[in-house]
Amino acid sequence: MTSRIILLLTLSISTLLAQSDLAYKPAKSWGEMPDGYVTGAGMAVAVDGDGNVWYYTRSSHPVMQFDKDGNLLQAWPEDEKLSNHKGAAHGMGIGPDGGVWLVDRETHTLFKFSQSGRALLTLGSFGAKVGTDDTPYAFNRPAGIAFDSRGNVYVADGYKNTRVAKYSPSGEYIKHWGGAGDAPGQFNLVHGLTLDHRDRVYVADRGNKRVQVFDKNGKFLADWNGIGTPWNLAFDRREKVIWMCDGDLGRVTKLSLDGEVLGGFGTTGKASGELYQVHSIAVDSEGGLYTAETVNQRIQKFEK
Repeated sequence: MTSRIILLLTLSISTLLAQSDLAYKPAKSWGEMPDGYVTGAGMAVAVDGDGNVWYYTRSSHPVMQFDKDGNLLQAWPEDEKLSNHKGAAHGMGIGPDGGVWLVDRETHTLFKFSQSGRALLTLGSFGAKVGTDDTPYAFNRPAGIAFDSRGNVYVADGYKNTRVAKYSPSGEYIKHWGGAGDAPGQFNLVHGLTLDHRDRVYVADRGNKRVQVFDKNGKFLADWNGIGTPWNLAFDRREKVIWMCDGDLGRVTKLSLDGEVLGGFGTTGKASGELYQVHSIAVDSEGGLYTAETVNQRIQKFEK
């Protein structure tokens, strides 16, 4: 039985790698770093409504904002709310109202900031306690965040709590779903999520090596297997596709909304255009792709 499973996994990976490579190349010298910048693991990347790119790192400047050409617009130094983020920074999302949400994995907390860096909202207890799968407001090593068209907040919670939790735009608890396992609707490391134009929720069920699809109320719709290991996801509104970053393979994969692999690019390495434990992905309105890498401690932009 074990040999058969290994064979099936090998065939799945071989099929994935056999897909035609997409013609994406890295933008040269993209990303102007701030003065005094000390590198750290690249954890998350997001694009706001103006097309500016946000980067969340475990570095001397945990949050940076760039324009689409890579010019640095601002960099936030550490403060009392960011003091632990060099070791705990994990997920990021920009809400429909422009709010900058940060997921601090080790203190089990979500923070919402204005784009000028003013603290607006905190969800969780900033490390005071962790919750179980049934605790409305206490997370346990959360990983990612996403939003629907009405600004409701969806949390990938995550490493210990194997669930998706949903909150109103103001942070009021609505519901959660999931639980540990490999059956439909169960998870093994909820590592990231994204929503499409119809508010369907796509979840990176990393430990189970699949993407699961739900409606906005948590009703299970589908699961996609044999596509690699999803570390994170981004919805492309222009093409109506899902972009998946696979940190195991160092690869970016393009998926239809039915889970069909449409192609991909990338290989593991340290050179420009290569990817080493690619942890997060985002897409802008023009089709530019942005990746954050933990081992290579960098952000890259890819374009046709």
